[in-house]
Amino acid sequence: MISDKDIILISGIEWDYLWQGSQEIASRLAKAGNRVLYIENPGIRSPAWKDKKRVARRIKSWVGSLKSQGVRQVGINLHVCSPIVMPPFGQRRRDFNRRLLLPLIARTARSLGMRDAILWTFLPTDTALDLINLFKTRSSSTVIYHCTADFSALTPRAPELQESERTLLQLSDLVFVTCRQLAEHCAPWSDKVHTVPNGVNFEIFNRHNGNGSRHDPAIFTSIPRPVIGYIGGLHRFVDFALLTEMVRARPQWSWVFVGPIQTSMGELSRFPNVHLPGQRPHEQLEPYLRNFDVCIVPYIKSPATATVAPTKVNEYLSAGKPVVSTALPTICDFNEQHKVLMTVPSRPDDFLRAIEESLGLPTDAETVARRTSVARLNDWKIHLDAMSSLIEAEMRARRV
Repeated sequence: MISDKDIILISGIEWDYLWQGSQEIASRLAKAGNRVLYIENPGIRSPAWKDKKRVARRIKSWVGSLKSQGVRQVGINLHVCSPIVMPPFGQRRRDFNRRLLLPLIARTARSLGMRDAILWTFLPTDTALDLINLFKTRSSSTVIYHCTADFSALTPRAPELQESERTLLQLSDLVFVTCRQLAEHCAPWSDKVHTVPNGVNFEIFNRHNGNGSRHDPAIFTSIPRPVIGYIGGLHRFVDFALLTEMVRARPQWSWVFVGPIQTSMGELSRFPNVHLPGQRPHEQLEPYLRNFDVCIVPYIKSPATATVAPTKVNEYLSAGKPVVSTALPTICDFNEQHKVLMTVPSRPDDFLRAIEESLGLPTDAETVARRTSVARLNDWKIHLDAMSSLIEAEMRARRV
């Protein structure tokens, strides 16, 4: 893995929120001896009322870091910046960010002694572009765009985002994408696109390899089996209508959803067989997975989820659990390659039938090992080693 580099990583998520690829990558790069500045999500759209808690957290983080020049240290070699910036898109907003707000982030980087940094962005907004141009040096900086979604489907300012993404793709020295669909999306604008699937911290989720433990969460001592489980945010891409019909049809099953509630769940939360333990730290999820009988990915099918590659799939498989998912394109591609889970239409009868079939699957060591062996292929160490090799090759070429 690369080491002894300065890395500025522009993320699409706050450091202390749901643990995803950007936090994992930043953490591992810092542990490898790189100096990492993690810039929390500067935004993909204008905040709405539903974002009030996230905005409040951002302001609190920013105020709390003022004495340390806008940065807080969260680990060895790892600092987090919580910028206050105007939402992306719109010339007046962009001018205000350029003149007053983005230079504060540059000052933070300089205070950490960062020079000629690797610039690694998970966002394709004009704000991210301006940050890159602020930090970029002609001779040394390497620009990486890590594309994890079709962001034009996530913002009402799709034309502006598409324009800034094209510019970023043409500017980037390397482009990492998480699936075939995103590779096709980026390929017209860059010949340096490399597919690197979302990874998993295999060691964390395979800790007990399916065996029970006296450290099981208390919830599992009082609910009947089978337990149908989900980990992750309960957001607008979850098919709550599908879940409501299934929960109503199987009142004897326990349905456990571990994660923050990010949108209205409707009547789903009112069923007595639905259990909502709330968000748990990433490293504390394994005991929940260990007690699930079947794990689910009940996402809607829409343009916004056409490129979603849920990290939870490999987390489920790392724990050796059977998985049932709606037929998202990326998960269908994954299953075509590995044939290790079930994908079904977004219909209650089909999904329930697949869960029941999964409940009847063997639980022997060989079956469990088949699932864990697939997950192990996506261990973050393997993916980061591959990305590091590409980065080092690009840096050697630039020196020449």
